[in-house]
Amino acid sequence: MLGHNGGLHFFDFSEEAKHIYTVSYIHTMTAFGFIPKSRISSCIGQDSRRGHHNLSNMQRQCSTPPYPYVMQISTTTMVSVGFTGKVPRNNKNTSSIDGFIQPLFPNQKVLDIQTYDEDPHPHYLLHMSGGTELALKTSTRQPETVLYHEQHALEVEAHVLLLLEPSGIWCIPKLIRCEVVPSSPAVTFLLRYKCPGTPLSEIKEKLTSDELRRIDTQLGITVDRIGQHTAMKFGPVYDICVGRGERTWKRAFLNLLESLLWNAENMLISLPYFEIRHQANRLSSVFDDVTEPRLILYNISQPSHIIIDPETKDISGIIDFTAATWGDVLMTDIFENPSPEIISGYGSDPTRGRFASIRLLL
Repeated sequence: MLGHNGGLHFFDFSEEAKHIYTVSYIHTMTAFGFIPKSRISSCIGQDSRRGHHNLSNMQRQCSTPPYPYVMQISTTTMVSVGFTGKVPRNNKNTSSIDGFIQPLFPNQKVLDIQTYDEDPHPHYLLHMSGGTELALKTSTRQPETVLYHEQHALEVEAHVLLLLEPSGIWCIPKLIRCEVVPSSPAVTFLLRYKCPGTPLSEIKEKLTSDELRRIDTQLGITVDRIGQHTAMKFGPVYDICVGRGERTWKRAFLNLLESLLWNAENMLISLPYFEIRHQANRLSSVFDDVTEPRLILYNISQPSHIIIDPETKDISGIIDFTAATWGDVLMTDIFENPSPEIISGYGSDPTRGRFASIRLLL
Protein backbone atom coordinates (compact mmCIF):
# COMPACT_ATOMS: atom_id res chain seq x y z
CA MET A 1 0.00 0.00 0.00
CA LEU A 2 1.03 3.62 -0.38
CA GLY A 3 2.46 5.52 2.54
CA HIS A 4 1.15 8.90 3.67
CA ASN A 5 3.74 10.73 1.55
CA GLY A 6 3.20 8.64 -1.55
CA GLY A 7 6.02 6.29 -0.60
CA LEU A 8 5.60 2.57 -0.94
CA HIS A 9 5.38 0.06 1.91
CA PHE A 10 6.62 -2.78 -0.24
CA PHE A 11 5.95 -5.50 2.31
CA ASP A 12 2.19 -4.95 1.95
CA PHE A 13 2.21 -6.13 -1.68
CA SER A 14 1.61 -9.57 -3.05
CA GLU A 15 4.44 -11.07 -5.09
CA GLU A 16 2.45 -10.46 -8.28
CA ALA A 17 1.87 -6.84 -7.36
CA LYS A 18 5.58 -6.38 -6.61
CA HIS A 19 6.47 -7.72 -10.03
CA ILE A 20 3.92 -5.56 -11.86
CA TYR A 21 4.95 -2.44 -9.99
CA THR A 22 8.67 -3.00 -10.51
CA VAL A 23 8.35 -3.70 -14.24
CA SER A 24 6.12 -0.67 -14.68
CA TYR A 25 8.49 1.50 -12.67
CA ILE A 26 11.58 0.53 -14.65
CA HIS A 27 9.72 1.21 -17.91
CA THR A 28 8.83 4.68 -16.65
CA MET A 29 12.35 5.41 -15.45
CA THR A 30 13.65 4.98 -18.98
CA ALA A 31 11.16 7.48 -20.30
CA PHE A 32 11.30 10.14 -17.53
CA GLY A 33 7.54 10.61 -17.52
CA PHE A 34 6.95 11.33 -13.84
CA ILE A 35 3.90 13.48 -13.08
CA PRO A 36 3.40 14.69 -9.47
CA LYS A 37 0.12 14.65 -7.59
CA SER A 38 -2.14 17.60 -8.23
CA ARG A 39 -5.25 18.59 -10.11
CA ILE A 40 -5.74 19.57 -13.71
CA SER A 41 -7.40 22.61 -15.14
CA SER A 42 -8.91 22.59 -18.59
CA CYS A 43 -8.12 26.26 -19.11
CA ILE A 44 -6.50 26.77 -22.49
CA GLY A 45 -5.21 30.02 -23.98
CA GLN A 46 -4.11 30.80 -27.50
CA ASP A 47 -1.43 33.18 -28.71
CA SER A 48 -2.69 34.17 -32.15
CA ARG A 49 0.32 36.36 -32.83
CA ARG A 50 2.63 33.36 -32.97
CA GLY A 51 0.14 30.79 -34.18
CA HIS A 52 0.88 28.68 -31.12
CA HIS A 53 -1.52 27.44 -28.47
CA ASN A 54 -0.25 28.26 -25.00
CA LEU A 55 -1.22 28.27 -21.35
CA SER A 56 -0.13 31.83 -20.52
CA ASN A 57 -3.31 32.68 -18.62
CA MET A 58 -3.76 29.31 -16.94
CA GLN A 59 -2.94 30.39 -13.40
CA ARG A 60 -5.47 33.23 -13.55
CA GLN A 61 -8.13 31.08 -15.20
CA CYS A 62 -7.95 28.00 -12.98
CA SER A 63 -11.20 27.27 -11.19
CA THR A 64 -12.83 24.55 -9.13
CA PRO A 65 -13.74 21.95 -10.21
CA PRO A 66 -10.61 21.82 -12.39
CA TYR A 67 -12.22 19.81 -15.18
CA PRO A 68 -15.52 21.08 -16.60
CA TYR A 69 -15.43 18.12 -18.98
CA VAL A 70 -14.56 15.52 -16.32
CA MET A 71 -17.89 14.57 -14.81
CA GLN A 72 -18.37 13.37 -11.25
CA ILE A 73 -20.76 10.41 -11.36
CA SER A 74 -22.43 8.75 -8.43
CA THR A 75 -21.33 5.50 -6.84
CA THR A 76 -24.69 4.06 -7.92
CA THR A 77 -23.76 4.78 -11.52
CA MET A 78 -20.36 3.26 -10.90
CA VAL A 79 -21.95 -0.12 -10.29
CA SER A 80 -23.58 -0.01 -13.71
CA VAL A 81 -20.50 1.13 -15.63
CA GLY A 82 -17.64 -0.35 -13.67
CA PHE A 83 -15.78 -3.51 -14.54
CA THR A 84 -14.93 -5.99 -11.81
CA GLY A 85 -13.14 -8.36 -14.13
CA LYS A 86 -12.32 -9.02 -17.74
CA VAL A 87 -15.07 -8.47 -20.27
CA PRO A 88 -14.91 -11.49 -22.61
CA ARG A 89 -14.26 -10.74 -26.25
CA ASN A 90 -17.45 -10.52 -28.31
CA ASN A 91 -19.52 -10.39 -25.16
CA LYS A 92 -23.18 -9.82 -26.10
CA ASN A 93 -24.28 -8.90 -22.59
CA THR A 94 -23.55 -5.18 -22.60
CA SER A 95 -26.07 -4.01 -19.99
CA SER A 96 -23.24 -3.18 -17.56
CA ILE A 97 -22.18 -0.14 -19.58
CA ASP A 98 -25.51 0.94 -21.07
CA GLY A 99 -26.00 3.42 -18.23
CA PHE A 100 -22.77 5.15 -19.19
CA ILE A 101 -23.22 5.13 -22.96
CA GLN A 102 -26.97 5.75 -23.25
CA PRO A 103 -26.95 9.50 -22.37
CA LEU A 104 -24.18 10.08 -24.91
CA PHE A 105 -25.68 7.97 -27.71
CA PRO A 106 -29.43 7.82 -26.95
CA ASN A 107 -30.31 6.35 -30.34
CA GLN A 108 -27.73 3.54 -30.26
CA LYS A 109 -27.03 0.47 -28.18
CA VAL A 110 -23.82 -1.38 -27.41
CA LEU A 111 -23.79 -4.52 -29.54
CA ASP A 112 -20.36 -5.89 -28.77
CA ILE A 113 -17.36 -5.36 -26.49
CA GLN A 114 -13.76 -6.33 -27.11
CA THR A 115 -11.31 -6.00 -24.25
CA TYR A 116 -7.59 -5.28 -24.41
CA ASP A 117 -5.57 -5.59 -21.20
CA GLU A 118 -2.93 -2.90 -21.60
CA ASP A 119 -0.69 -1.97 -18.71
CA PRO A 120 -1.54 0.11 -16.78
CA HIS A 121 -4.89 1.06 -18.35
CA PRO A 122 -7.25 -1.63 -19.66
CA HIS A 123 -9.28 -0.45 -22.62
CA TYR A 124 -12.32 -1.64 -24.49
CA LEU A 125 -13.60 -1.37 -28.05
CA LEU A 126 -17.35 -0.81 -28.17
CA HIS A 127 -19.34 -1.59 -31.32
CA MET A 128 -22.56 0.44 -31.45
CA SER A 129 -25.80 -0.40 -33.25
CA GLY A 130 -25.47 2.66 -35.48
CA GLY A 131 -22.06 1.56 -36.72
CA THR A 132 -20.09 3.85 -34.40
CA GLU A 133 -16.95 2.39 -32.83
CA LEU A 134 -15.81 3.79 -29.48
CA ALA A 135 -12.67 3.29 -27.38
CA LEU A 136 -13.09 3.23 -23.60
CA LYS A 137 -10.10 3.40 -21.26
CA THR A 138 -10.37 2.77 -17.54
CA SER A 139 -8.03 3.16 -14.62
CA THR A 140 -6.33 -0.02 -13.51
CA ARG A 141 -8.14 -2.60 -11.41
CA GLN A 142 -5.01 -2.93 -9.25
CA PRO A 143 -4.47 0.59 -7.84
CA GLU A 144 -1.73 -0.65 -5.52
CA THR A 145 0.47 -1.29 -8.58
CA VAL A 146 -0.03 2.12 -10.18
CA LEU A 147 3.00 4.36 -10.36
CA TYR A 148 2.82 7.81 -8.83
CA HIS A 149 2.55 9.59 -12.18
CA GLU A 150 -0.10 7.17 -13.49
CA GLN A 151 -2.71 8.00 -10.87
CA HIS A 152 -4.27 10.77 -13.00
CA ALA A 153 -2.94 9.74 -16.40
CA LEU A 154 -6.35 9.49 -18.05
CA GLU A 155 -7.32 12.99 -16.94
CA VAL A 156 -4.04 14.19 -18.42
CA GLU A 157 -4.86 12.44 -21.68
CA ALA A 158 -8.29 14.06 -21.76
CA HIS A 159 -6.74 17.48 -21.20
CA VAL A 160 -4.20 17.01 -23.99
CA LEU A 161 -6.84 15.73 -26.43
CA LEU A 162 -8.93 18.84 -25.82
CA LEU A 163 -5.88 21.06 -26.18
CA LEU A 164 -4.98 19.50 -29.53
CA GLU A 165 -8.51 19.30 -30.92
CA PRO A 166 -8.62 22.85 -32.40
CA SER A 167 -5.29 22.29 -34.14
CA GLY A 168 -6.76 20.09 -36.86
CA ILE A 169 -3.99 17.47 -36.61
CA TRP A 170 -5.45 14.62 -38.64
CA CYS A 171 -4.33 11.75 -36.37
CA ILE A 172 -5.57 13.10 -33.01
CA PRO A 173 -8.62 11.13 -31.81
CA LYS A 174 -11.71 13.02 -30.70
CA LEU A 175 -12.53 12.94 -27.00
CA ILE A 176 -16.15 12.26 -26.03
CA ARG A 177 -16.05 12.31 -22.24
CA CYS A 178 -13.81 11.69 -19.25
CA GLU A 179 -15.53 10.76 -15.98
CA VAL A 180 -14.17 10.23 -12.50
CA VAL A 181 -16.08 8.01 -10.08
CA PRO A 182 -15.73 9.40 -6.52
CA SER A 183 -15.02 6.03 -4.96
CA SER A 184 -12.08 4.72 -2.98
CA PRO A 185 -9.90 4.40 -4.91
CA ALA A 186 -11.24 6.75 -7.59
CA VAL A 187 -12.01 5.18 -10.95
CA THR A 188 -11.57 7.11 -14.19
CA PHE A 189 -13.26 6.42 -17.54
CA LEU A 190 -12.10 8.03 -20.78
CA LEU A 191 -14.29 7.63 -23.86
CA ARG A 192 -13.23 8.66 -27.37
CA TYR A 193 -13.94 7.71 -30.93
CA LYS A 194 -11.92 4.79 -32.24
CA CYS A 195 -9.17 5.58 -34.70
CA PRO A 196 -9.79 3.47 -37.82
CA GLY A 197 -7.02 1.07 -38.65
CA THR A 198 -4.54 -1.36 -37.14
CA PRO A 199 -1.66 -0.76 -34.69
CA LEU A 200 1.69 -0.45 -36.42
CA SER A 201 3.02 -3.14 -34.08
CA GLU A 202 0.73 -5.69 -35.77
CA ILE A 203 1.46 -4.90 -39.41
CA LYS A 204 4.93 -3.34 -39.47
CA GLU A 205 6.63 -6.36 -40.99
CA LYS A 206 4.10 -6.44 -43.82
CA LEU A 207 4.77 -2.85 -44.90
CA THR A 208 7.12 -1.90 -47.71
CA SER A 209 10.16 0.31 -47.27
CA ASP A 210 8.37 3.16 -49.03
CA GLU A 211 5.36 2.83 -46.74
CA LEU A 212 7.58 2.85 -43.62
CA ARG A 213 9.42 5.93 -44.87
CA ARG A 214 6.11 7.71 -45.44
CA ILE A 215 5.04 6.82 -41.89
CA ASP A 216 8.30 8.30 -40.58
CA THR A 217 7.61 11.52 -42.47
CA GLN A 218 4.13 11.70 -40.99
CA LEU A 219 5.52 11.09 -37.49
CA GLY A 220 7.91 14.00 -37.96
CA ILE A 221 5.05 16.24 -39.11
CA THR A 222 2.91 15.18 -36.13
CA VAL A 223 5.65 15.88 -33.57
CA ASP A 224 6.25 19.29 -35.14
CA ARG A 225 2.57 20.23 -35.03
CA ILE A 226 2.11 19.01 -31.47
CA GLY A 227 5.21 20.98 -30.53
CA GLN A 228 3.57 24.17 -31.80
CA HIS A 229 1.70 24.18 -28.49
CA THR A 230 3.68 26.00 -25.81
CA ALA A 231 3.35 26.82 -22.13
CA MET A 232 4.79 29.48 -19.86
CA LYS A 233 6.65 26.97 -17.70
CA PHE A 234 8.40 23.62 -18.02
CA GLY A 235 7.30 20.37 -16.45
CA PRO A 236 4.64 17.65 -16.55
CA VAL A 237 1.28 18.68 -17.96
CA TYR A 238 -0.25 17.97 -14.56
CA ASP A 239 2.00 20.52 -12.85
CA ILE A 240 1.53 23.31 -15.35
CA CYS A 241 -2.24 23.07 -15.21
CA VAL A 242 -2.28 23.99 -11.52
CA GLY A 243 0.17 26.87 -11.80
CA ARG A 244 3.30 24.96 -10.84
CA GLY A 245 6.21 24.08 -13.08
CA GLU A 246 9.65 25.62 -13.51
CA ARG A 247 10.99 28.60 -15.40
CA THR A 248 13.86 26.54 -16.83
CA TRP A 249 14.02 23.11 -18.42
CA LYS A 250 17.17 22.42 -16.39
CA ARG A 251 15.28 22.68 -13.12
CA ALA A 252 12.22 20.82 -14.47
CA PHE A 253 14.38 17.96 -15.76
CA LEU A 254 16.27 17.63 -12.49
CA ASN A 255 12.96 17.61 -10.61
CA LEU A 256 11.65 14.83 -12.86
CA LEU A 257 14.81 12.82 -12.35
CA GLU A 258 14.87 13.33 -8.60
CA SER A 259 11.25 12.27 -8.27
CA LEU A 260 11.94 9.07 -10.16
CA LEU A 261 15.05 8.32 -8.15
CA TRP A 262 13.15 8.98 -4.93
CA ASN A 263 10.50 6.46 -5.95
CA ALA A 264 13.16 3.93 -6.92
CA GLU A 265 14.87 4.32 -3.55
CA ASN A 266 11.56 3.70 -1.79
CA MET A 267 11.17 0.56 -3.88
CA LEU A 268 14.65 -0.59 -2.82
CA ILE A 269 15.68 -0.85 -6.48
CA SER A 270 19.45 -1.09 -6.77
CA LEU A 271 20.80 1.83 -8.83
CA PRO A 272 23.97 3.99 -8.63
CA TYR A 273 21.97 6.89 -7.19
CA PHE A 274 24.90 9.10 -6.22
CA GLU A 275 26.54 8.78 -9.62
CA ILE A 276 23.27 9.43 -11.49
CA ARG A 277 22.61 12.59 -9.46
CA HIS A 278 26.21 13.75 -9.80
CA GLN A 279 26.37 13.32 -13.58
CA ALA A 280 22.94 14.84 -14.15
CA ASN A 281 23.85 17.95 -12.16
CA ARG A 282 27.29 18.17 -13.79
CA LEU A 283 25.83 18.13 -17.31
CA SER A 284 22.56 19.96 -16.68
CA SER A 285 23.86 23.28 -18.02
CA VAL A 286 23.28 21.90 -21.54
CA PHE A 287 19.57 22.45 -20.94
CA ASP A 288 20.08 26.23 -20.83
CA ASP A 289 19.63 26.20 -24.62
CA VAL A 290 16.02 25.02 -24.18
CA THR A 291 14.12 28.26 -23.68
CA GLU A 292 10.57 27.42 -24.82
CA PRO A 293 8.38 24.76 -23.19
CA ARG A 294 6.88 22.71 -26.01
CA LEU A 295 4.28 19.98 -25.74
CA ILE A 296 5.94 16.60 -26.27
CA LEU A 297 4.88 12.96 -26.14
CA TYR A 298 8.06 11.16 -25.21
CA ASN A 299 6.84 7.72 -26.39
CA ILE A 300 4.94 8.77 -29.52
CA SER A 301 6.83 6.38 -31.80
CA GLN A 302 5.89 3.26 -29.84
CA PRO A 303 4.39 1.00 -32.53
CA SER A 304 1.38 0.02 -30.41
CA HIS A 305 0.46 3.73 -30.10
CA ILE A 306 0.42 4.35 -33.87
CA ILE A 307 -2.67 3.33 -35.86
CA ILE A 308 -2.25 2.68 -39.58
CA ASP A 309 -4.99 2.89 -42.21
CA PRO A 310 -5.06 -0.56 -43.85
CA GLU A 311 -5.85 0.89 -47.27
CA THR A 312 -3.58 3.92 -47.56
CA LYS A 313 -0.91 2.68 -45.11
CA ASP A 314 -0.85 6.19 -43.63
CA ILE A 315 -1.04 7.11 -39.96
CA SER A 316 -4.71 7.41 -39.00
CA GLY A 317 -4.30 7.86 -35.26
CA ILE A 318 -2.08 8.30 -32.22
CA ILE A 319 -3.77 6.68 -29.23
CA ASP A 320 -1.77 7.42 -26.07
CA PHE A 321 -1.29 10.89 -24.59
CA THR A 322 -0.70 10.01 -20.94
CA ALA A 323 3.02 10.79 -21.24
CA ALA A 324 2.62 14.44 -22.22
CA THR A 325 5.16 16.93 -20.89
CA TRP A 326 6.06 20.57 -21.51
CA GLY A 327 9.76 20.42 -22.25
CA ASP A 328 12.60 19.75 -24.66
CA VAL A 329 11.58 18.33 -28.03
CA LEU A 330 14.69 16.12 -27.93
CA MET A 331 13.00 14.17 -25.15
CA THR A 332 10.66 12.76 -27.83
CA ASP A 333 11.72 9.24 -28.71
CA ILE A 334 11.70 9.78 -32.49
CA PHE A 335 14.96 11.73 -32.16
CA GLU A 336 16.91 8.93 -30.51
CA ASN A 337 17.91 7.62 -33.93
CA PRO A 338 15.91 9.63 -36.46
CA SER A 339 15.58 8.61 -40.08
CA PRO A 340 15.99 11.25 -42.83
CA GLU A 341 12.22 11.08 -43.32
CA ILE A 342 11.53 11.98 -39.68
CA ILE A 343 13.85 14.98 -39.95
CA SER A 344 12.23 15.99 -43.23
CA GLY A 345 8.74 15.76 -41.75
CA TYR A 346 9.75 17.69 -38.66
CA GLY A 347 11.17 20.46 -40.84
CA SER A 348 14.58 20.79 -39.16
CA ASP A 349 17.17 18.66 -37.41
CA PRO A 350 17.18 19.40 -33.67
CA THR A 351 19.76 16.67 -33.11
CA ARG A 352 22.43 18.92 -34.67
CA GLY A 353 22.00 21.76 -32.22
CA ARG A 354 24.61 22.78 -29.66
CA PHE A 355 24.88 20.16 -26.91
CA ALA A 356 22.10 18.17 -28.58
CA SER A 357 24.04 14.91 -28.27
CA ILE A 358 24.37 15.39 -24.51
CA ARG A 359 20.70 16.33 -24.15
CA LEU A 360 19.78 13.14 -26.02
CA LEU A 361 21.94 11.03 -23.72
CA LEU A 362 20.40 12.55 -20.61
